[in-house]
Amino acid sequence: MMKFLFAVSLFLFSITHLFAQDFIVKNNDDVIRGTIKGTDYFSVLISANDESDVVLPAKDVKNFFWNGNAFLSKGFANGKNFEYRFVKVMELGAVNLYSFGGGNLVPAAKDRKVRFRPSVGIGAGTGGFGGMGMGGGISIGGGGNARREKPAGASAVRYFIEKPGSGPLQELSVKAITDDDKRAAVRTILLQKLGDAPGFKEKVEYSAEYNIRDVIELVKAYNEVKK
Repeated sequence: MMKFLFAVSLFLFSITHLFAQDFIVKNNDDVIRGTIKGTDYFSVLISANDESDVVLPAKDVKNFFWNGNAFLSKGFANGKNFEYRFVKVMELGAVNLYSFGGGNLVPAAKDRKVRFRPSVGIGAGTGGFGGMGMGGGISIGGGGNARREKPAGASAVRYFIEKPGSGPLQELSVKAITDDDKRAAVRTILLQKLGDAPGFKEKVEYSAEYNIRDVIELVKAYNEVKK
């Protein structure tokens, strides 16, 4: 498992230096190169070979690389349905840390060469996160009437932690300044994921603020120990 994780990490963070262009790796391992124009985390818009715009849904993509950042397609349970969404890689290793949301969403393409254009609505709720599901309400639709004419605003950033082999993704309710009433839940999850390494139980216990900067530093240190 550790050899596999190391290989994935090495691939994700080194391959960006091999190509000057953005690129997408599809599920069949085909690679599309060009200029990525945006993502709403449910689909990604790329100007393929800088000629025609193509929108690919997350279910058809393994990963993509944009502006030096790696994005993975991950499966989420949403009620009785199962759907794929992109998450931005923040840390990879024995424990993985991802973010969802923020940044630029898929902009409207003005030319007629767009091969596929879904419309995606993301609810603004902050509901609970059971298993791999995500609160907030999600709708996916299509058709010309749903076409965006302007880039949508940035959505709120949400953070997820994963320890392969120990259960599904879990949401960490952290922010730049984490709410007081969320810190106990964040501490519990971090102890579950990181507490098996020497000294890390104490590190987690004394990380009183539990903001995103603290979490990144803890996960990064844990992954260094577990290499």
